[in-house]
Amino acid sequence: MAEIPASFLESDELTLRKSFIGLDEQDSFLLQTSLPRQDALLESLATTLEKHLSRFEEAHCFIDDSEVSQLLQREQLAYFRTLFQGPHDEVFFQKRYLVGQRHHEIGLKPAWYIGAFCHYMTGILQKIHQDHQQDALQRILAFVKMSLFDISLTTEAYFRAEHEQLTLLSKVFQDNIEGVFITDTAGIIQHANKMSGRLVGIPPNLLLGIPFTELIANTDLPPLFISDDNAHDDQEQWQGEIELNRAGGVPFPAKVTIMFMDALHDTNRQRVIEFTDITESKRNQAELAAKTEELSRSNRDLEQFAYIASHDLQEPLRMVASYTQLLARRYQGKLDADADEFISYAVDGAERMQQLINDLLTFSRIGTRGSIHKPVDIEFILSRALFNLKNAIDETQAHITHDPLPHIPGDTTQLIQLFQNLIGNAIKFRNQDPVQIHIANRDKGKYWLFSVRDNGIGIPPEFAQQIFAIFQRLHSRQKYPGTGIGLALCKKIVERHNGQIWVEPSPEGSGSLFQFTLSKENAS
Repeated sequence: MAEIPASFLESDELTLRKSFIGLDEQDSFLLQTSLPRQDALLESLATTLEKHLSRFEEAHCFIDDSEVSQLLQREQLAYFRTLFQGPHDEVFFQKRYLVGQRHHEIGLKPAWYIGAFCHYMTGILQKIHQDHQQDALQRILAFVKMSLFDISLTTEAYFRAEHEQLTLLSKVFQDNIEGVFITDTAGIIQHANKMSGRLVGIPPNLLLGIPFTELIANTDLPPLFISDDNAHDDQEQWQGEIELNRAGGVPFPAKVTIMFMDALHDTNRQRVIEFTDITESKRNQAELAAKTEELSRSNRDLEQFAYIASHDLQEPLRMVASYTQLLARRYQGKLDADADEFISYAVDGAERMQQLINDLLTFSRIGTRGSIHKPVDIEFILSRALFNLKNAIDETQAHITHDPLPHIPGDTTQLIQLFQNLIGNAIKFRNQDPVQIHIANRDKGKYWLFSVRDNGIGIPPEFAQQIFAIFQRLHSRQKYPGTGIGLALCKKIVERHNGQIWVEPSPEGSGSLFQFTLSKENAS
């Protein structure tokens, strides 16, 4: 025997139902000897069913597709052949049960196949009456019992699938991690899930019949609950924050979404209200805002301190440097070798301290002394930076090229410093090859992506982040002079322009590729 498709019906259940309706082997035999087997008639029945099906809007997506329509016709012909020829065994009835399940899955309601039976039963009953006049009543009764049994199986399967779906949706509703109310047109709570009861401190069954507005702690009602307000007639959804009462406790802030369930019938528009307690979220936001403000204040204080400290150190350090240089000029060669070495160390230390303080003063001014951002021409910015580097460029015979450069909002002085530092570093950290530097840019929508590519000594990938920290150096001061603040300045300038900066190995094989973004919008 063929394999029985999986279903909810056991063999014993099918046998019991057959006995209730009186469907037996004699009825099956009468059907096989009574019903027409001509293909032309079977095809006409399938066509009748398709016409009937076309009356249902939800069926158009099937019958309008020629391949699907042909498949449906083949299925219908196969059904009629089995109905008229047999065997009417367990597999046949289980398949009919599964038809109802499939109809539920694809959205075809029982009305279409109940109507279909009425359409083709009329013609078949007339055919039986014409061909078997002597025992027509008995044969017609067998056909009616088979049809009723078929209809009962398909409709039961449909509604059982519908029940399972509703049960699943009900479970989802009850176990939702958010509170959910469903109200009627007047705003009276008709359904409440478990979480809603936990949030407001009232069991869900006791919430039924209460106006939702009574749970609102403040007087500001959501727009969709303001009566006689035509301004919100077309609004189908509202989302915002309101305070809700909690039984036996203080009101709590809630994030609320309100939607109309049925926008087609204005006289019976139910609302679905989803809400969640955001007390902890708002507390975290407040703490984060306070910490951000504290960090911002601390940064401002540090920048101010760095500026004041470096500025106030200028005068005494200038005096120390002046006197150590005077000692060097006056007593060089007049004392012993140790004295000359000590004086040299003092002069060098004073000069380096002066440079460090000047760089620190420049660094502190990036955030506090920057100008308001205005539209600037990066072509002009680059030309000024190259002019400032003219001696180094001439000395090394560096070859510098660039793409057409855009206009962006920015701080002219700081952007000159940015390009000057990056190009200056490319010249400083060169190798034996002629210096080649190229400045490129790409439009990335909300920002410009700039790159400065060189053919110098390069930067090991493990130091790609370290080089942007203040006073960080990868080489000795004797080999490459400087304080190690240049790239830290670049990073701070780029960040003030709402951008980012990073370095990668040059795609050409040697050297470095510095890339940075600059926003097209005015930065702070």
